[in-house]
Amino acid sequence: MEPIIIKQSIGIDVAKDDFKVCYGYINSHMKHTIISEAGFDNTPTGMESLILWFSEKLISSDKLSIIMESTGVYHEALCHFLYGQGFNVCVMPSGRVKKYAESLQQRSKTDLLDAKMLCILGLERVIDRWEPARQVLQNLKSLSRERGQLVKEQSALKCKLHALEHSFSFQERVLLRLKKRLQLILDQIKEVEAEMQELVISDEELNYKVAQLTSIPGISFISATVVIAETRGFHGITSAKQLTSYTGYDVVHRESGLYKGKTSISKRGNSYIRAALHMPSLTAVRCNPTLKPFYQRLKEKKSKPIIALVAVQRKLLCLMFSLWINDTNYDPCYQEKSAETLASA
Repeated sequence: MEPIIIKQSIGIDVAKDDFKVCYGYINSHMKHTIISEAGFDNTPTGMESLILWFSEKLISSDKLSIIMESTGVYHEALCHFLYGQGFNVCVMPSGRVKKYAESLQQRSKTDLLDAKMLCILGLERVIDRWEPARQVLQNLKSLSRERGQLVKEQSALKCKLHALEHSFSFQERVLLRLKKRLQLILDQIKEVEAEMQELVISDEELNYKVAQLTSIPGISFISATVVIAETRGFHGITSAKQLTSYTGYDVVHRESGLYKGKTSISKRGNSYIRAALHMPSLTAVRCNPTLKPFYQRLKEKKSKPIIALVAVQRKLLCLMFSLWINDTNYDPCYQEKSAETLASA
């Protein structure tokens, strides 16, 4: 029986100035074939040339997936262009791509080889379709990351200022310039936060959802907006387990035979969300009626308090996801009501 083509894939390795492309297919005998490779400039003209190139190469327009790796911001323009043309685009996390590449035992590394590897990955694996976030969420993400960078600069400047003030000798002009720089950053933080507020208020749905998340004791406006922006409004997230893995809160066990290593969270996920939930967790263990006893109970069992605090952060994140999905506000008596419902059933 003549084999039939069951899937086609185009792997794209994107760099700042150009991108390399590889096209192939897999047939019903599970044999994959690479047909052609090429390179184009990472410009609007190069993207148009890409469309012309694979329009001539495609065996059929059905069952085609375009795979690329998340490379900072350099892939974004190409993603939006191909999505706008109606193609099935998938953006793979760099960590997942790296592990797959290691499984191929490929010793050399070039842009064309990476494009070929992405093409084969698209043929062999089930992939998720990429969709762009709403513009308001893209803008919110940009502002929240700008604020995060300013806060880091503020902390660094405070440390420098403290060290300078307590040094044996220093110049007053240096100290004055540091204080001016610190004040500028503080003003910019306030400016960015005001823009975030305006952006959220301008979108009725987003404003409603932020109000639901901030009903949780300990969750501030900034924490809620960072989580929403970084998850694109929990887009594509179907379970709490998937969410904890995305943010790096998933627990990693290291055991083999008689060996028992250290158990910790993976931290292989979105670090912006983990940073945004640190301060809310400190507040929650003091004022949240459900998380405070949870923290106290877990703290007694663990060797370090930070372990219990991280567990609270994970709980807060899952609680935010639950409120978002169920479209409801925080209810401090939810557990008691659930217990009463089960008892009466």
